[in-house]
Amino acid sequence: MANFTDEAKVRAKFELHDTVLVSSELIDGAIDDAHTEILRYLAPDVEINPPEEGLVLGETLLAGAHVFRTLAAKDAFDQKHLTIGGQDVAGGQRFNALERVGTVAEELAWYILEPYLEHPGMRAVGDATDTEPVLGKE
Repeated sequence: MANFTDEAKVRAKFELHDTVLVSSELIDGAIDDAHTEILRYLAPDVEINPPEEGLVLGETLLAGAHVFRTLAAKDAFDQKHLTIGGQDVAGGQRFNALERVGTVAEELAWYILEPYLEHPGMRAVGDATDTEPVLGKE
């Protein structure tokens, strides 16, 4: 099944004109991941040929969220801890800013996609388990 969006739409939506930092491979991978996520929740009665504008926009936003989170992870990995003359040089707020853009884009994507889904696209961060006594006593 063909993706609902493409690289040009993602680049235009998020103004990602730097093709060195944000490669075509990065965006294409993000689109594929977003499409796979959407298909998990897509209602069977939704017409996808051609996809409605809401599906295209939702996938574009979700792919952008993946791109920004990948950039945030790269930034976090590349940061170096520097001490110059006894002063710590912080890496700045770039990671937090990139992560926040990814979070906002993802929330908006799932909001726009909601009418097309069987279940809202919720991520299970962790499931609660029964409490187990750690020291052998309750």
